[in-house]
Amino acid sequence: MKPLVVASNMFNEIHQLQGDDWLSNWYVNMCNIADMGILIVDTGSTDGTIEYFKGKQNVTVVVDDIILREGYGPARNHLRDMSKKHYPDAQWVVYLDGDERINPSDYHRFRFMKDYLDDRFDIIAFPRKNMVQKGRLKTKRDIHVNPDYQARMSRLYAPIKYVNRLHESVEGARGIFADIKNPKIEHYHRSTNKEKRDYIGKVCVHLWQKQNEENPGSLPKHHKQHIYEELLDKEGLVHN
Repeated sequence: MKPLVVASNMFNEIHQLQGDDWLSNWYVNMCNIADMGILIVDTGSTDGTIEYFKGKQNVTVVVDDIILREGYGPARNHLRDMSKKHYPDAQWVVYLDGDERINPSDYHRFRFMKDYLDDRFDIIAFPRKNMVQKGRLKTKRDIHVNPDYQARMSRLYAPIKYVNRLHESVEGARGIFADIKNPKIEHYHRSTNKEKRDYIGKVCVHLWQKQNEENPGSLPKHHKQHIYEELLDKEGLVHN
């Protein structure tokens, strides 16, 4: 067995931690794949998220607003560093957000891949299903047409590095294993409340601005960016 850490950046995710089944509770879902432990780097939640995780024996909580300060690429690298620090015997790390799940039908394949994947590959990319609503099978797009591969699982001690504040990419991997038969990430971002979605939108605008200051013209604008630019100008980035 090659032990794995589930690592996640979180902010005000208590609504994703309710109930006792895999779909309603992110923690319940992750316990089925995290055979080494769960690492949470929390931005500074005010809704009880930090307190919820601090009561779990297999969870390590670090409070650090690294996404806002440095961006998503550095935040991935930080998750890797903290995983090595707190779980030095782990061999894999997978990054899954609070609104993402691995379906129980994929648990066996997930474990098989981490234990037996060819050493030529440092990263596993999962097709991501953008779900319309929790409890329903409907997706926004057919993953066989648009698999939306997410390079989320990596060997913890491989010499890889994530770059960019926004739309992070990875450098240094020997190989990325992407296959439509890989376990799927079920993405339930549409079940997140509007306040949370607006906050994430403002963070992305903030990071877009920072990245384009450093490398002008490196990122095109999102088609809804003007909405969040107006919100950012009006409200700022104060945590709610």
